[in-house]
Amino acid sequence: MSLTSKEAAETLSDVERASRRSAQAFGYSKASPHLILWGLIWLIGYAVTDLFPDKANWIWSALVLAGCIGGFLLGRGAARDGASASGSAAARRNAARAGWRSFGLMGIVCAFIASTYAVMWPVQGMQFAAFPALLVGAIYAAVGLWSGPRYVVTGLLILALTIGGYFFLHEHFLLWMAGVGGGGLILAGIWFRTA
Repeated sequence: MSLTSKEAAETLSDVERASRRSAQAFGYSKASPHLILWGLIWLIGYAVTDLFPDKANWIWSALVLAGCIGGFLLGRGAARDGASASGSAAARRNAARAGWRSFGLMGIVCAFIASTYAVMWPVQGMQFAAFPALLVGAIYAAVGLWSGPRYVVTGLLILALTIGGYFFLHEHFLLWMAGVGGGGLILAGIWFRTA
């Protein structure tokens, strides 16, 4: 039995769609632990900053460092798992680089945020708290244009909820950000696992 050209084209189209969905699900599974990690950091950071605003710089410095180290370990561990499965020397080299890329990415983001604060100074407390969340929301939404709609939804929700809290919840903005920023990233990480 031979296939018609139309049946062959449909089969190839189905294979391509399945391949795209598989790659997208793989990307979601790789991002999930990072979302959960940074969700926990946001949850702790914003909540503790609300309680001890005079210690915000120390709190966030320690948490960002912990997040960078955690991201490094997560990235390296995931790449090592993939390298173990393939067993090739190239895969092992990529595993070693993956952790450093995660660490470097966070360094770049932190440097960008600090540079923006320096250029736009004076920055006030709520602006200081809102900017990283707005940046993360924009990055996720933009990445989603190539990597999948769950990133877009996550990014747009972070943006909308940050703006809403900034303009309507002045008194409780930090707690709002702990709940919707941190909790939202944790929920997104769980949602990404179900892809």
